[in-house]
Amino acid sequence: MRIDMEENNLSKNERQLPAFFSWWQGGIRYAENIDKNGKTLKLPFENNALYGDAVWSQLYPDIKLRPLTCMEIFGNNKPLNLEIGIGNGEFIAKYAADRTEENWLGVEVFKKIFKLAEKRVNKIDTDNIRIIQFDAALILRLMEDEALSNIYVNFPDPWPKKKHKRRRLLKPEFMQLMVSKLKKGGLMQIATDHDDYAEEINENLKEVKGIKSIYETSFVRHVDNYFPTKYFRKFVSSDGAYFFRYERI
Repeated sequence: MRIDMEENNLSKNERQLPAFFSWWQGGIRYAENIDKNGKTLKLPFENNALYGDAVWSQLYPDIKLRPLTCMEIFGNNKPLNLEIGIGNGEFIAKYAADRTEENWLGVEVFKKIFKLAEKRVNKIDTDNIRIIQFDAALILRLMEDEALSNIYVNFPDPWPKKKHKRRRLLKPEFMQLMVSKLKKGGLMQIATDHDDYAEEINENLKEVKGIKSIYETSFVRHVDNYFPTKYFRKFVSSDGAYFFRYERI
């Protein structure tokens, strides 16, 4: 979820956070080393949150990591949902509180934003939510194939400058990875308010196999069952956002 600068009061340099790319490149590198006979990544959650240092401390060159199961994360096999880029945690906390019969896993790379989410998560009286401060490339790749009921990506950073577009998250390869982690009938749900990014997502989805839009069109501008987060309420115009909802077939 895109950062609300008024809420977290980050500087311009902190917003861009060059260190992000060392996280991203590291996540990509280790994401290539998934092996069913590999080492289990330990998840020492505290107050339902896990910070990146606890993950990095377990990684070393050429490590092989075994896919994570819902049982290892939550201690049960309830339906599992993933939100990539949880921002301040408003969306995932709302859904976890309302849908207690399901598990909710959230990932956020930015530490200062993650701390806001941790505070919000700890205000709800439920044990069906876990959040991890790390790069989604590794966490998503670590999930078992066909393990997720829903994957949510709400208002990812559009990187609006032309020279930065390569940094956008939702490339065909990443979305194909998302699809591989969904159960048959599971949904990949994406929302953005950025026109150019929406156009790119729409084109990229044409390269992704094994999915179909749940709508008659590739996206819609308004949906009735979307929880309006602070960012949505503050920035999305009356024209609506772009909602992509694709089912794994």
